[in-house]
Amino acid sequence: MTKSRFLLLLFVIVSKSIMGQQYTTTGDFDRISKATFGFGVNTYFGELSAFSTDTKVQLGLSTTLTYEHLFTDNIALRGGLSVYSIKGADSLSVETARVQRNLSFKATNIEFTAQALYYVFRHPYSGYKDRAFANPYFHLGLGVTTNKPKATLAGTDYELRPMRLEGIEYGTLALIVPVGMGVNIFINRNIDLQVEMQYTAALTKYLDDVSANYRDPSSFADPVAAQLSDRRIELGLTPAAAGDARGVGTNDAYLRFGFRFGYYLPKSLYGKSSIRCRVVKKTR
Repeated sequence: MTKSRFLLLLFVIVSKSIMGQQYTTTGDFDRISKATFGFGVNTYFGELSAFSTDTKVQLGLSTTLTYEHLFTDNIALRGGLSVYSIKGADSLSVETARVQRNLSFKATNIEFTAQALYYVFRHPYSGYKDRAFANPYFHLGLGVTTNKPKATLAGTDYELRPMRLEGIEYGTLALIVPVGMGVNIFINRNIDLQVEMQYTAALTKYLDDVSANYRDPSSFADPVAAQLSDRRIELGLTPAAAGDARGVGTNDAYLRFGFRFGYYLPKSLYGKSSIRCRVVKKTR
């Protein structure tokens, strides 16, 4: 067979193959990064709150913005920024000792967390558009929160940290350890709904500004600080003595239930892009 005839035969074979089957791209790209935004309610656990003895649960609101990137088929890393409020009051307790102590606080804080998420169902090989309708997940992380407790006296809010009501100085920031679970629910091609519960352990005893002992009342230069330190007097009770227990010294925590809507991003903040593969369909 001559060279020209060989080339002609090869051309015919290739042409028939192309006409026999056509390849078209769907234009779909795998997206493995998403941004989420949502709201929640939270309650705090500490010296001024106890589910077993309080007559009502005090709830605060929160709003959260996160960025999440899937690093393996099951594991994602997430960075989140939240603004949340917590509060507590002895007046809601049925325990006589707490009612007589008569302390209360409220706070609006900002938290930043970095968390690892484990999804029960793996990311599909065919891409994010074929993800599970409902995908449970667990998460664990580390973060930091601002710490600015306040109390109200005669209609005015006072920041408690600078007053050193127990004679102890603590910082405006505290480390936190968030842990929890949730479920990722398919809404449409690019949007998910995340319903989540998160328990956050704070590595501080002073989210509520209560932990140790009463100061000597004569050591306060500010009469407002002295009154906020020991509010038994407002109930007509005998003031506490210096060194009496004001708290029990346990770390504080808070629990959050919330929801967020997540949007799958066409590009990722991690690396150049979240594109891992291009889906190709074969049609005849």
